[in-house]
Amino acid sequence: MPPKWRSLADAIAAKISTGEYAPGQRLPKIEELALEKGWSKTTVHRAYRELEAEGLVASARGHGTVVCARLPLATGAERDERSRLTGTSWRAGERSDSHMAGIVSAPKDVAEALGIAAGEPVLRRSRTYRDEDTRAVISHSTSWIPVAFTEELPDLLVGKRLPGGTSIDMITRHTGRPVVRRVSSMWARITSPADAGPLEIPEDTQAAIIVLAVQVIDSGGVVIEYGVDVGGPGRRWTKEESTE
Repeated sequence: MPPKWRSLADAIAAKISTGEYAPGQRLPKIEELALEKGWSKTTVHRAYRELEAEGLVASARGHGTVVCARLPLATGAERDERSRLTGTSWRAGERSDSHMAGIVSAPKDVAEALGIAAGEPVLRRSRTYRDEDTRAVISHSTSWIPVAFTEELPDLLVGKRLPGGTSIDMITRHTGRPVVRRVSSMWARITSPADAGPLEIPEDTQAAIIVLAVQVIDSGGVVIEYGVDVGGPGRRWTKEESTE
C-alpha cells in the first residue's frame, strides 16, 4: 500500500488531469487540507513537493501552490524545424539553461545511432528546457555529435547556448550539406535515480516518462546528430495536423 503522501499526490494529479483543478487554480492550503484529511502537515507538504517535482504545480511565497499550464514535449525534429524558420529552438513560454558540452566515450546506443564503435570519442551537448513562468522542467535534451565536427567548429565545445540556431544549423551551414532525412522514435519508461538530477525530481520518484529520439542525416548520408529528449514526469507529446 502506498504511503499517504503518495496517495494524496496521485489523487490531486488525477484531478489536474481531468480539469477539476484547472491551470492557474490554487490548491488548498497545506494547513487546511491536513485538517480536512486528518493527516499531518508534513504528509500534505510531501505530496505537494512531489507534484511540484513532476511539474504539475508551482509554489511561490505569498501565492500558495498553483496548478501549472502544461507545455507539451517537443521532438528534436520540431526544434530543428523551428530553429530553421525562426533562428531559435524555443517555443513561446519556454527557455533553456544548464548548457553543457564535452567529449566523452560513446555509449553503445549512441554509437549505434551515429554509426561508430562503442567507446569512441563523441561530442555530448546537453541543456534543460523549462517553463519560463514556473521554472518546471519540460525536458532534458542531449545532442550526440561526431567528434570530427569539433575540429572545424570549436564553438560546439563551448557549454552555452549557440547563437543563431542549433548545432545542426551550424554544421549544415559549415558543410553546405542540408538535412534530408530524420529518423524519429519514441518510447516510455519509468524514472530511475539517474533521472533525479537532469529532471530535478527526488531520487525515489517512480513515474512514467516519455523519451524522444531522432537521428539527423545530411545529404551525404552522414548522421550529423543523434538527439535524445527525456520528458519530465507528466509531460506529453502532442501533434496537431490539419486535414483541410
